[in-house]
Amino acid sequence: MSCRPDHPPRHPDFETGNDLSLVHGANSPRAIATRAQEVHADLLAAAPYLDQPQWMPAVNRYLEAAARESLLHHHIATLSESKGAGAVPSRVWEQATAATRLAAKLGSDLGLDPVGHARIRALSAGASVDEASIADLQRRGAEIRAARDARNAAIATADVDQEPAGDTEVTE
Repeated sequence: MSCRPDHPPRHPDFETGNDLSLVHGANSPRAIATRAQEVHADLLAAAPYLDQPQWMPAVNRYLEAAARESLLHHHIATLSESKGAGAVPSRVWEQATAATRLAAKLGSDLGLDPVGHARIRALSAGASVDEASIADLQRRGAEIRAARDARNAAIATADVDQEPAGDTEVTE
């Protein structure tokens, strides 16, 4: 590539997919997706229940946040090691703090910390109790209806068997 037609090229044209201008990758969908795949393998090893389809939207949000956090922290560690912590721009520190907070919140929602895990267990235990209670109520309701129908049928049969009471005069 050259800025003028009669000068030699300074460098070859950039190809699609290059990462020459990538600083930390926290704003790059491609870098986040790559890191999210790595995080996903670790996540499923720690919490295999998150591989079920109903968890996918929440897991995807968590993976993106965790990948962004990982990329920022790696950049901070690398830059701090080579040039010192003062070389890290304050905006990167702010992004890393926000990414950490978001990943922690989303991880807790998935049950990846003790409080979140306890909350999910309590909710799922309550749900199974509720399901059992509903089934018990349905069964009990069916028994009550059957008993009522049997009682009504017996009353109807007894009414048919009885003679109708006529007009009788009571004389004294």
